[in-house]
Amino acid sequence: MLNIEKIDVVVQGPYTDFTDHLADHYLKLSFVNNVIISCWESDKDSVKKRGVKYVRNKYPSSPGTDNKNLQIVSSLNGLKECQTRFAVKIRSDQKFTHESMSKMYHFFLQNNERDVTFQYNNEKPYNKIFVAGHYPYLLFAFRDHIFWGNTDDLIDLFNIPLEQNSLVDTIRVPKERLGNYCKYFTRTETYLGAHYCSNFNEEINHFLLLPKEHLHDEAVYWYHTKGVSDSVTRKVFKSFPKSIIDLEWTRWRQSGFSFNFDEYLQCSSWDEEGF
Repeated sequence: MLNIEKIDVVVQGPYTDFTDHLADHYLKLSFVNNVIISCWESDKDSVKKRGVKYVRNKYPSSPGTDNKNLQIVSSLNGLKECQTRFAVKIRSDQKFTHESMSKMYHFFLQNNERDVTFQYNNEKPYNKIFVAGHYPYLLFAFRDHIFWGNTDDLIDLFNIPLEQNSLVDTIRVPKERLGNYCKYFTRTETYLGAHYCSNFNEEINHFLLLPKEHLHDEAVYWYHTKGVSDSVTRKVFKSFPKSIIDLEWTRWRQSGFSFNFDEYLQCSSWDEEGF
């Protein structure tokens, strides 16, 4: 392959032995420049490897509902260490196959033109942000398995305020039970997507100021918000084809839970459907 556009890969989340395996795995790809492991100060000691950089983050005062604040902090600080024009942000509990990564790489480079610009800055964004599927029945939402885009655009995606007064600061509820409380908090994907999409439509800032009325499940103005979401989200976030997504999700494997990934992907919308 000639004239390879090198990219940095940010692996975000707790640093475990599996994270070391991920670094080795992605560094075998010819287009990967460095792997940046953005983890926590309390995680295990680093293993020095060529092509691997470490970012040790302090825990925020609150993890946020569904750990959204943890994702924001570790993703942002990892992306700030990238040295390449384009970057990929991946979770530390998931591994994409080499074939899947290669196909996403080529699809991104061939389809990353932008459709719209920031409302008050015509120079941004530099490209669309690519994701592994849209949630068609949620607000400003996409699957958060992988984000692929211009490094500066990805920094803008995660350079947002942390969630304040979160559900988990008020009541104790196991993460697997959060789905029963969606009318009381903003879903993580919606939180990220709405903040980024507010760069393109200032009305979305008003939704963020009054999330209970606009962004929670069963919100009184949910249908109006959904109309704005539909008009903006797919212009800003582009889905990869479903046919090229292939990953191993270690959290499910280690728990012993029988997980059908194909069924899981059915509730998303993809490039094949025009998203």
